[in-house]
Amino acid sequence: LAEALRLKAAQPQASWIAGATDLGVGLSQHRPPAPAYIALDRMSELQRLQLEAEQTIIGAGVSLRQLELSLGDAHPALTQMLSVFAARQVRERATLGGNLGTASPIGDLLPVLLALDARLECHSLRGVRQIEVAEFFNGYRQTALAEDELLARVRLPRPPGLISASYKVSKRPSDDISIVAAAFALRLDDQGRVVHARLAYGGVAATPVRALAVEQSLLGQRLDETLAQAAMTAVRESFEPLNDQRASADYRRSLCASLFGRFLAESCGLATPLGADA
Repeated sequence: LAEALRLKAAQPQASWIAGATDLGVGLSQHRPPAPAYIALDRMSELQRLQLEAEQTIIGAGVSLRQLELSLGDAHPALTQMLSVFAARQVRERATLGGNLGTASPIGDLLPVLLALDARLECHSLRGVRQIEVAEFFNGYRQTALAEDELLARVRLPRPPGLISASYKVSKRPSDDISIVAAAFALRLDDQGRVVHARLAYGGVAATPVRALAVEQSLLGQRLDETLAQAAMTAVRESFEPLNDQRASADYRRSLCASLFGRFLAESCGLATPLGADA
């Protein structure tokens, strides 16, 4: 890791590269390559995966296929999204750090990391700093990483009682770009009141986003069908997505609401109408 950072200092115009899956797409679209690349794919320090009682620590160089096979039931939302991420051949090469670094607003895993409150460990010759994933995305394909920093690890907390799930809507069930990707996480107290809420989406803005106002409105409330209906209505009004060739803005808004309803029905046992095809 130290050697890679020294190489970056000596070659500041070089780009990090691990699985190279996004590079291939860029070259096919005639995007100019970087002047040089620093390959990270054989760095054992970035390929360690630790499942601990209170957190999971994922090296940024861990392949998505390895992650898919290793998580078990530790993080259901992440395992679910990994199963529909691109194709298996891509998952064999693509890395979690690479998916974060490209910062695509339709990156399938990014809403999941938002919903799970991921914390990112970033290294440079100046030292190490932690970045909350909610503060990582600065704009369209822009991140809070400094030019000399390398994303080394992703830490996912494992709070007891967390209910999580993720969903991807696309024209094909797999190996396709998302129309909307969503991930949700809730914790309830003994009386069924919401004490923690995360609703995160991709495909509705220039960055992956959370429905912050809806999350706040759920806290302290007893989770029932009335609250679910109000929350779904609020979710639909939370975003102003673009119309594009994949879907209309109105369809995306409907998906945001209906996917949350599906989560409440499937994971929390509530009877909620789904609305749009989710």
